[in-house]
Amino acid sequence: MPDNKKQPKYPIISYTHTLFQLSVNRKDPCEVIRELISNSYDAKASIIEIYPLLSEKGFIFFDNGTGLSEEQEINGITPYVAFFSIGKSTKIQGEAIGYKCQGSKLCFASKKVTIITRSQEDLFWRYKSIDNPKDNLNEHFDISSDFTQTPWDVVKGNFHTAKSTTANIIKELDENFFTSKFNRQGTMIIVQGLEVNNFSEFYSSDDFGQNKYSYLKNYIKFNTRHGDMRILRPDVTGFHHSKANSFSKTIGYNDECKLYLWSKKRIKYSLQEVEPGYPYLEKPDSSEESKIKTPSQISRLNDGNFYARYCSTFSYEETTYCIVLAIDGNRRALKKYQELDRKGSTRSGIKLSDQRGVFISSEGVRICVYNEIFESSYLQDYNLLADSKAQSHYLLIINGSFDVVTNRNSLTDSSRQILKDELFIAKVKDFLDQAKTKIPIFKEFIERLTQENQEEKLEAYQKKLDKLKSSVQKRCRFKVTNIEQLKDKWIIQPEIGEEHWVGALYTMFAHLVTLDLPYSNLWMRPRTFSGVGLDSIAVPLEENSLKDKVHRGLEYKYTFSPTDEYNHPFIVTNFIVCWDMITPEEKERITDSYGYFGFVLLTEELKDIGYEIINIESNTGEIHNENIKVISLKKLLDKTFECKWTDPN
Repeated sequence: MPDNKKQPKYPIISYTHTLFQLSVNRKDPCEVIRELISNSYDAKASIIEIYPLLSEKGFIFFDNGTGLSEEQEINGITPYVAFFSIGKSTKIQGEAIGYKCQGSKLCFASKKVTIITRSQEDLFWRYKSIDNPKDNLNEHFDISSDFTQTPWDVVKGNFHTAKSTTANIIKELDENFFTSKFNRQGTMIIVQGLEVNNFSEFYSSDDFGQNKYSYLKNYIKFNTRHGDMRILRPDVTGFHHSKANSFSKTIGYNDECKLYLWSKKRIKYSLQEVEPGYPYLEKPDSSEESKIKTPSQISRLNDGNFYARYCSTFSYEETTYCIVLAIDGNRRALKKYQELDRKGSTRSGIKLSDQRGVFISSEGVRICVYNEIFESSYLQDYNLLADSKAQSHYLLIINGSFDVVTNRNSLTDSSRQILKDELFIAKVKDFLDQAKTKIPIFKEFIERLTQENQEEKLEAYQKKLDKLKSSVQKRCRFKVTNIEQLKDKWIIQPEIGEEHWVGALYTMFAHLVTLDLPYSNLWMRPRTFSGVGLDSIAVPLEENSLKDKVHRGLEYKYTFSPTDEYNHPFIVTNFIVCWDMITPEEKERITDSYGYFGFVLLTEELKDIGYEIINIESNTGEIHNENIKVISLKKLLDKTFECKWTDPN
């Protein structure tokens, strides 16, 4: 008798495997810097310092935040243990973007990581070094830290044979640094051997004028919490002061944290400040204002130097959203964003085109492009803004507490659902409507886009017409020598996509066929011609009645094959007229889109012209007692009339 008392079983989670996936799960080489900056802001830091280590393929990251306490638990875990853990965080969703506690794991895709930290309750600094953390760190690894009164020695101990550039950094992080900047609290993270190809290309902090700019520096400005889109700097950028004040009241706003990057200035390295806030272009100065023309005043939008700013907040489901519209004409953006790459010119490695259009931001951090917002019917008046040419003139950022996927480079399904909600879209439309009313430049911009779009469509039609005209002499053609009206007239044969021309030719010749001509029974006289549903209703040549039962259903195709699913019901079709075809195999199966199928029958009547589809029935067994004739119009013309064919090619 088996024991009815079951032993409990539990799922097994591999820390090593999960850590491996998280540590390499990045879209950008500098993504680890983005994550550490977010953590610093969440730790209430007022100073962040970043020291790239090019020869060691790593960096030293310091902030004076609350430190990684090993004593005080929050949400059932200490900040120190959370740093090494997966899925456990001291942060709360909606109050911090890093609540999943996964971004810091990017540090572990390295040869060595060292943590030096201190919290208010600590009498001394604590530290922990781990070699090859991605491989060695697991749920059985002892992460408890060691105390030290000389953390500067811990820093030195990581670099026994440092090159001059690294040696200068170590010299900077001396005893005075720890007793002044890092005296009571903070965290320092030393990463060496980071798994990044072409490391110096991304982590060099040096600018070399107009030829080369620092990728890292611009990445911080465009893609991190320090580049918070809510920090508007109205005196410089031209946004309204009252709106900037509204933005500053939203959760997580912080323009007080100072970030410094170890960079070369002329010939000497030092800490240089990176200004907080998204790098919106500055408003025009007096010399530029006189040269600015509105969208209606310029011959081409791409040559525009026009400028406008508008922003606002709105509430949706008890959450406050910030939305910014920064208009800078394409020419102005090219001129002012000197550090960004443009077509044919590499500068910092960050493309100008990637910074234009619509973006979603969460807690100030820009997450992803979202031009598909204009697919909503609510925004049909603005759908021209989705065009890449239009995007080169503006930046639209919508910020809220959006939930993001693990690597924070895209939104979760729940966040995307918010962005598709009609009430949310209505709020965005209200914003754009207000912008069009209050900012003449935006209104002119929309009007000009509409005008140019119409002109482009007209030009495209004209080009298509010109191409058709010029291609006629190169196309296959024929004459019908035994019809007096046509014997000297070239008739152009159809090409792919010209099903209507197949129908027009069949209709024309059906009215010229007499009953004494060969294959006259395959010519039906069409009585209708439709672009919707079945193409034609037709009758036999000798028929003149209007009764229902005399009519046949015709469909026109350029070509038709048993491997193609027929897009109309078999049960309403009597003839499928295509221009040309390859004769299929006997008994080959053919299906339609409505659950019916039949089989190929090669008959003597249709030899070298086509075939019949017979034994038609539905998937559920319903029988259709009529057959369908599939004929090649090209071959039927040749059999019925005397045709002379010419192929210029």
